[in-house]
Amino acid sequence: MEIKDIISVFPDAKLQSTPNPDATYLSLPVAAQWLNIPRANLTSREVTLLQLITDTTTSSPTKTANDHTWFRRLFLGEKVPPQKMKKQRVRVIQINLVSHDSSIPVDNWLDAFKTMFKQPFVDAFLVNDHEAIAIELLGSKIYDNDNFLGISQALDSDFYCSSKLYIGQYWQDDNTIDQLFTNERNLFKFQLQQNTSDRLFSISNSILKYYFKIQLSQDPLILKSDSELFNMPAAKKTITTLYQNGGNVSITAKKMFLHRNTLQYRIKKFQETTGFNLKNMDDLLFCYLLTFQ
Repeated sequence: MEIKDIISVFPDAKLQSTPNPDATYLSLPVAAQWLNIPRANLTSREVTLLQLITDTTTSSPTKTANDHTWFRRLFLGEKVPPQKMKKQRVRVIQINLVSHDSSIPVDNWLDAFKTMFKQPFVDAFLVNDHEAIAIELLGSKIYDNDNFLGISQALDSDFYCSSKLYIGQYWQDDNTIDQLFTNERNLFKFQLQQNTSDRLFSISNSILKYYFKIQLSQDPLILKSDSELFNMPAAKKTITTLYQNGGNVSITAKKMFLHRNTLQYRIKKFQETTGFNLKNMDDLLFCYLLTFQ
């Protein structure tokens, strides 16, 4: 039976890239995706039949992912008994992979990625044909964003892939980690939807943009300020570069290939026109938020 036939019999079923962590849903791996169906609409006999049918159509890597404890913990909400819980801090590294050569499996990229670190990952697996997860234990050697960027760029060249990574925070390994992961996953999805050239994301360069978009972007004060502020030439670039360099005028001028006095003039002119002083961090942060529009 093909997937379209299953969906025609169960119209509430949805084929999605990840399982539904809600316990009221039945999630079944199908052809590198997940078939999510509300359990309330299924009899126990139908659940058994669906599991048998999808088991014969399931392909790697989704079926393989379901064999990983960390996959079941993060995506399906599986809990670990308190007596088996280890006192450790871990972070989740999310990887989005786009292959440019179908003859090279994306799991080759992941296998090579695992060898690049001094301390082995707690776990690493493909979620589907374009998503991977790695679980890193907090140890003596902490890899920063530059390390991850260099490693991913080298592997992309070797395996003809394009990768983007979200480097999670180190969290206590307990039974709330799936909730924290869900929030980090939402941030990563949001950043991927922005379609930027950036390759590396984390809470620090994602959360302001995320909450601005979902809570503030349509506020009348924001919309009015945005239209008035950015009529000035190069205003967005000036504000962004100044913010990314902690408000340091000298460094910002070098990054923008400007004479320091030229940048000082732009900042003064911006204040005269808008009333916002970019040397004041509150004003600079507000104007930086407006660049997300």
